[in-house]
Amino acid sequence: MPGGSLLYFGLAAAPLCTVHAVGAVGKDGAHLADPLAGAGVDVSGVELLPGRSYRWRAQHGAAGGAPLEERQRLGVYSRWRPSPPPQARQSEIVFLGSMPPRCQLALLEAAAGPRLVALDTMRDFILGHRRRLLATLRRVDLLFVNRPELEALAPEGVGRLLRGGRLTAVVLKDSARGARLITAQGEWPVPAARVDQVVDPTGAGDALAGGMLGHLAQMGRVDEPALREGLVEGTRRAALAISHFGPEGLLRGARARG
Repeated sequence: MPGGSLLYFGLAAAPLCTVHAVGAVGKDGAHLADPLAGAGVDVSGVELLPGRSYRWRAQHGAAGGAPLEERQRLGVYSRWRPSPPPQARQSEIVFLGSMPPRCQLALLEAAAGPRLVALDTMRDFILGHRRRLLATLRRVDLLFVNRPELEALAPEGVGRLLRGGRLTAVVLKDSARGARLITAQGEWPVPAARVDQVVDPTGAGDALAGGMLGHLAQMGRVDEPALREGLVEGTRRAALAISHFGPEGLLRGARARG
C-alpha cells in the first residue's frame, strides 16, 4: 500500500493548512505523491531518484498500538541529499518525519527560521544513529514518540530531554490511551477519539502530528494552550487513519473537508 510519514502527515494536515511536501521516492514509486497532490499538497519538493522507494513492514497485535515487530529498507533515503524548494524553506512550521537523522538535520538547516520545529523518529534511528539524532533534537521544539521509542531514547524519563537545548514539549503517542502533552510544567492527557473499529494502526502517529501541526498553522499560534488544542485535533486525524486500511480513511476525510 502507498504509505510513509509524508503521506499520512500530509493528508492529515492538508484540510487545515498549506502543506509543502519534501521527500524522495524511487523509480518504483513515481505514483506515491499522487494522493498528496490530489489533496492539494504542494509536491514540488518530492524528488524522483534512481533506485527503490522506502519500504516498511510491521506486525501488530490484535489490540493495535505500537508494532510488535517492524522492519524498514531505506532505499533512496540512504543517499538522499535534501534540497527543498524556496516555498518549503519559508515554512513557519516544520515537521521532520521519521527518516535518517542526517536527512532531518539537512532539512532543518535549509529552513529559514521557522517558529516551530517538530520531529518524529523510530527505534532503528534511536539505536543506530543516536549521536546525530540527539544533536538534531537540540534544535527542535516538539518531539513525537511512542512509549518504546521514549524508553530507548530517554530511559531516565522525559525530564532529561526537556533540560537544555530548544526542546520544550513532548507528545507521547499512547495507542488506545490516546496521547499526552508533556512539558516542564506538567502533563496534559488527551483521550483517543472513538472509532467503530480499529482496522490498521499504521500511520496513526503521523496523522496525529499532521492534525496537530495543521491546527497550529491554522490558528497562527504555537503557545502551550494552542499545543493542547492542536493535540485534540491530532487525535481526530489519528482516528481517521486507523479506521481504514492504509491511507484510505485520511483520503476520505480530505475529500469530505474539501
